[in-house]
Amino acid sequence: MRIITTIFFCLVLQSIFSQNNFDQRLQYFIENSQYDSARVIILSELRNEKISYKKKASIKIRYAEVLKSLAKSDSCFYYLESAEKTFSKLNDTNELFRIFVVKAEISRYIGNRNLANDFIYKAEKLFLKSNNSEYKYYYLNRRIAILAQYYNNIQDSVVKIHKLSNLILADQVKIKDKSIIVYTLNEIGFLSFVEEPKTALYYFLKAFKVAEKYDTKIAYVDVSINLGRYYQQKEGYFSKAIYYYQKGLKKAKEINNLWQMQQIYNELKNTTFLSKDYENAMHYSDSLNGINILLNEYENRKKYEFLENNYIIQKKEKELVASKKNQLLLFVILLFLFTGLATLWFYSNKIRKSKKTLEKLNTENEFLISETNHRINNNLQLISLLINETIRKNKAQNKEDKDLIRLQSKIQSIALLHRELYASKDKKTLDLQLYFTKIEESFSEICINENIILKLNVDSVISDSDSAMYMGLMVTELIMNSIKYAFKEDQIKNIAIEIIKIQDQFEFSYSDNGQKNKSQEINPILVKQLCQQMGVHPEIIINNGFHLSFKKSL
Repeated sequence: MRIITTIFFCLVLQSIFSQNNFDQRLQYFIENSQYDSARVIILSELRNEKISYKKKASIKIRYAEVLKSLAKSDSCFYYLESAEKTFSKLNDTNELFRIFVVKAEISRYIGNRNLANDFIYKAEKLFLKSNNSEYKYYYLNRRIAILAQYYNNIQDSVVKIHKLSNLILADQVKIKDKSIIVYTLNEIGFLSFVEEPKTALYYFLKAFKVAEKYDTKIAYVDVSINLGRYYQQKEGYFSKAIYYYQKGLKKAKEINNLWQMQQIYNELKNTTFLSKDYENAMHYSDSLNGINILLNEYENRKKYEFLENNYIIQKKEKELVASKKNQLLLFVILLFLFTGLATLWFYSNKIRKSKKTLEKLNTENEFLISETNHRINNNLQLISLLINETIRKNKAQNKEDKDLIRLQSKIQSIALLHRELYASKDKKTLDLQLYFTKIEESFSEICINENIILKLNVDSVISDSDSAMYMGLMVTELIMNSIKYAFKEDQIKNIAIEIIKIQDQFEFSYSDNGQKNKSQEINPILVKQLCQQMGVHPEIIINNGFHLSFKKSL
């Protein structure tokens, strides 16, 4: 009896030490941004049949947070829903509160404001019922982030942000996760960045000191970026901006955080260019291209691994349930097994076909992605920056050169095309609705300065890249013509652009309400040439303004 007791005691100790070892390793990997390693040990632990359902549900919450850090937010909710079911059955208020906060943060991260609000309000209802102070501090910090991101122009929200921030900052000593303090100070600084830049600097520097003191690696990099942006944009102190960018870059390299490295290289490229250090600007541009390629390869490699691992976990859970069934439920077990095998065949076949299709597309577009789109977009951006610098100097000398502005707009429209092509799946087509929305955004500042109302009504139309480029250039030319020639100073100025999908074709329409001189002849040569390239015949009407329309088959 004593021997059996001793053996049982040893097994319990082994289980405890094994679990502690897992928690320590996971925490180490997360703190050092080694998310791939964290993912591997989590998946291994989820297959461990010896751990309880409650512990497994807690691990799934951690896994959802790891997936968010790996930019796999679409998979996060699967694991959070599974964990929520477990803790709902256990009536565990603390963990349900935590799950709602994590869901709100992931929703904010992917830009879904309504979903973020829904989950943060669900968490708010459980706030007083939770007795886990760390979860509460995290909730307060994420509530601040949502308010700062979506409601920073509403005075009541600003007051609420400061109130919540004071609750966190009053308990700095008690908070274990010091990154919460860093991000709270960072959010206050971000809130003051536009109207009170000196206040923003004060909070950024405080956040930086806390991040440096407690070595909160990811938060340290984020605050370094904000300090760099402050010195670049608010003081034009380029050397100081570069100093903080490089400190952030060093830390991002230590933890091998490609996403933060990508962000910093882009900032360094722009800052060195503005400081006329063109050699380093090209160096950082090349480094940025290298990081973009690595991230693209990483995304392609991980896409299928996540699908396969999700299926493996589901299969293991089914096998665990099946193993507890007795002989009387043999028929049910066989039915589940048959369903599992059928599902396995279906997904394996689907993944195999998808993989072949993607491999074919990757082979066709590899050179285009790695060389053409990246190089063209970056070179066009450098050209645009050079033109913008010339325009800025002309303005300083009270000169106005609309031809340069026209040229810059055309370059930006082509650059937008290449960015949209790079983001599209097959690199040969893109959605005109998304493309024209970006073009509208690029003209927003000019239209505001000229008191022009630009109205855009574009259906979701998938077009080939050549036609999209011609249409982008044509719209850019038409808008610049309207700005330059169409309007009188004392009139209400309207420009309208419409693309309406009608069955297997779409109708394009551009119009302005300019009050032109009747004797003035309108002959948009470039616009007609672009229409000819697209194989369309435009109809131009010049009564009561300017109107151009055509129809094109899809």
